[in-house]
Order: sequence, then C-alpha cells, then structure tokens
Amino acid sequence: MILTIEELQKFLKDNKDIAYCKILKNLGSSPREKGAWMLISKQGKIFGTIGGGQLEYNLIQSVMRQNWKVDFSLEIETTLGPDIAQCCGGKVIISILKMNYMFSKHLFEKFKKDISKHTQVLIFGAGNVGTSLALQMYNLPFKIKLIDNRENFISKLNLPIEKKFSLIPEQEVRAANACSCYIITTHDHGLDFLLCYEILKRNDASYIGMIGSKTKRGTLKNWLRKKGINDISNVNIPIGKSLVDTYDKRPEIISAHIISEMLSIIEKKSDIEII
Repeated sequence: MILTIEELQKFLKDNKDIAYCKILKNLGSSPREKGAWMLISKQGKIFGTIGGGQLEYNLIQSVMRQNWKVDFSLEIETTLGPDIAQCCGGKVIISILKMNYMFSKHLFEKFKKDISKHTQVLIFGAGNVGTSLALQMYNLPFKIKLIDNRENFISKLNLPIEKKFSLIPEQEVRAANACSCYIITTHDHGLDFLLCYEILKRNDASYIGMIGSKTKRGTLKNWLRKKGINDISNVNIPIGKSLVDTYDKRPEIISAHIISEMLSIIEKKSDIEII
C-alpha cells in the first residue's frame, strides 16, 4: 500500500475500530526499526507495516482477538527466532493501542507533517530515463517533480507525480527546497551544464546526478571551471555507476541504478530524513 495522506484518510474513514501498533524497542536484528508503526483494523485490514513476515502476521491475529468492546493498551515482546521461527535473531517490543477519535486526529496531523518533510527530487528531462525514474520513485518517500522544457513531452505523460513544463528549467533549481536531490537527464548537453551550474551555486544539494559518459564529465568540468567552479566531486556522472558499473543501458535498469546510488548517498547525510 502506498503511504499517502489520501490512503490514510480513506483507511480511517472505512474502518471504525482500529489499533495503532508501534515498535517501542528492538534489540539485535529485526525487520523494522524503532518507531515503525502500522494500523490494524478489527477485521485485519492494515495500513503500513512493521516488517511483514510471521511477526506481522502474528500481530494482526493478536489484534483481531482483542475485546473491541472496551479500550485496550498492551505490549508484546517477541524474540525473532524461537518464538516464531523467524531467523532474524533479534527481539522486538510492540505496543498496541485501540485508537479513539482524538488519537486518530493527532495521527493524521502528524502523518501530514511527516509527509511534508520528504526530500524533494527534481528530475530534469521527460525522456525515457526521466519518465522511468519518475515511475519507479513514485512508491518511495520523496516529493517527485518531473520537469521538461518541451511542452509536447511533458503534457502527454499520465504519471501520478507532479509534472512541470518550464521554458527556463534553471528557475526550478533556484526555487527548489533546501537539500533537494537533482537528477539531470535532458536532451540538451548545454542545458545539462547550465542546470548543474545552478545546482552547484546553491551548495546545498543532497544528491546531483547527470546522465552522460566519462567524456561528458571532462567537458562539464572544463566548462564549469570557466564559470569559477572547480570541484565537481559531488556530481555523479556517469550517473548510477558509483555502486555497480553496469553496461545495460535500458532505461528501467539505468533508473534502478540511479535510485540505488541516490539512496546510498543521501542516507549517509545526517540532515536528511527518509520517513
């Protein structure tokens, strides 16, 4: 299930009796981290996850067995080994709370606030790679924006993400949120270089990736040097090859490598939170 505000709103509306389940503590290896939560209805419907598998299945069964005629609040401690034959080997403590109206309202507002903190990802270029990237990133906790200066390209796309036709794409860089991620996949090398220049001038990018070859990287470096920028160490070009040097150039494969590279880089930055 895609964790969106709309889906949470629908879940809260469609289910009268709901339990809020949250990992309070984990020791050793476990499927999810401390603070991970999910909602389970009286009928066993779910929103979110605490890691799936036997742990989550047992939790759903436990919630369904509760006496829903009264309020309840309890904690369950599970060892992920002998208790449920799940070989993670760690231990988790999960709290279960029957939700009331005020708690539901508080949860909804907190969820909206958390969603607003999602890191912005600007994808420049609505060609094959850019479109594939937008589709693959839709289910990830980012605010995606696909930008192109060709109206006929951007207008025909039926994608569930924000799309923007802009004759001056570099203005989107200037207006971007702090610590955004930038992926440059346009059809125009000159535009690629200009976008990269604007991004580097901001000096706050969490990730910069540009499609192209090692030769293009050298040309970019020389072009930027004339503009007064000498360091391009944080510009990933060729994009998506810092983890695996693949020669498969299908758009879907390139996109998968780009996403892996971006996640690997931004998760190392302490000021970026993936919610």
